[in-house]
Amino acid sequence: MIESVYSNDNTEINGTGRVQANFKMPKNIRQIGKSNVSKKIYVEDYVMTFTKQLAGEDYSSCRVAVLLGHYVSLEQGRCIFISGAVEVEDIDIKDEIVFTNDHWTAIYENTKKYFVESEIVGWFLGGPGYILEDKERILKAHIDNFAGQDKTLLTYDNMEKEEAFYFYENGALCRQEGYYIYYEKNEKMQDYMIEHKQKPSEEAQYDDRVSREIRTIFENKKPQTDDENKSINRLMYAAGTLLAVIILVVGAAILSNYDQMKNMQDTLNSLSQNLKEVESVFLKNEDAQVSQDIVSQDIIEAKNEQPTSIPSDTEESLDIEVISGEVTPLPEKSEKEEIKEEEKEDKNQDKKDKKDSEDGSSSDKNDKKQAEAEKEQSQVEHQINQVEATGGQDLVSSEGEVKYYTVKAGDSLAGISYKLYNSANYISKIKELNNIEDEDMIYIGQKLIVP
Repeated sequence: MIESVYSNDNTEINGTGRVQANFKMPKNIRQIGKSNVSKKIYVEDYVMTFTKQLAGEDYSSCRVAVLLGHYVSLEQGRCIFISGAVEVEDIDIKDEIVFTNDHWTAIYENTKKYFVESEIVGWFLGGPGYILEDKERILKAHIDNFAGQDKTLLTYDNMEKEEAFYFYENGALCRQEGYYIYYEKNEKMQDYMIEHKQKPSEEAQYDDRVSREIRTIFENKKPQTDDENKSINRLMYAAGTLLAVIILVVGAAILSNYDQMKNMQDTLNSLSQNLKEVESVFLKNEDAQVSQDIVSQDIIEAKNEQPTSIPSDTEESLDIEVISGEVTPLPEKSEKEEIKEEEKEDKNQDKKDKKDSEDGSSSDKNDKKQAEAEKEQSQVEHQINQVEATGGQDLVSSEGEVKYYTVKAGDSLAGISYKLYNSANYISKIKELNNIEDEDMIYIGQKLIVP
């Protein structure tokens, strides 16, 4: 339970004790510094504004005011809530701070007029720092007029722009490490400030952005009239109608996009199905064509006669098919051109042999190559003579048979020429007989007519 109590010290001055049955903690509170555990000070924002304006920029003297409020005991400790301040006018503080009967009379009158339910909880002293350093004189004024540990002293150094709270403890004024500022409308303090020409908006010496913003919120809180309620209702109705229209438009757009996406998906599915059908038909045709080629090849091979293997001079056995019948040879080049080509090949071979001899090959090897070259030359001359004698029909034997060679893996025209004739001079002849333009363009299984 929260109970509001009052100070028992100097009850004649403070007046009769007051108890607040219903106390509500302010909602908007801001902590300044580190608060005391046993005693906490809560000061209203307008009180801080008034006291700092009261001190002003007068560096020759101090200004004095009485702090008004009430005491509250909470679970966390004893609290002082300062909700008002009354200036003590025409007080002399040159030698010592003295509160006369006239001063107290004016204080009671202002308290009764503006702060009926409040009591004196302390006092304020504001001015330049060099005057506030006189601790003995301030302590004597506090004990003489505000005796008791519950009374507080608020000081404000208008030169350093620094405030501080004090409690009387163990025969001295002890400075508190922090306090709380709470924000309320506080119409009583506003009325007092207006009457004494201290308007809340005039804050030349105390510019607190947070305080101004919170204070503006409280000042702007006014009860709404019926017209304002009607305007708000109309605005809400218009906003709701607009929101409903927007939702309908967005929903229609979503449905339209959904239909378009569905149609596109159907189209893609149809195209995919058609592509699959075309691919299946193509694969079937390709398989049929391959099967037909295989059957045709088997028929051709079946018609062919059994090939007769002819051994060659090489280490490996070579298979040459001999088929009866006459073959008309391709148009041959003139004898002179053929002889020139063979001589050119012989020259190239001679150059190669000469290069090998220059690289340091042995004399025996050179003799062997020379013998092979002479042998090849004699074979060429024999071939030329045979061509002249037979009139270009040397491909046909006396029995009218034609020789074929089946290409195997790794074969080339040069290799076939070496295998069959131990010479490269028959490459051009094989190309002419088989109408081959590029000697590298042969394939496995191909049947070549050979001389």
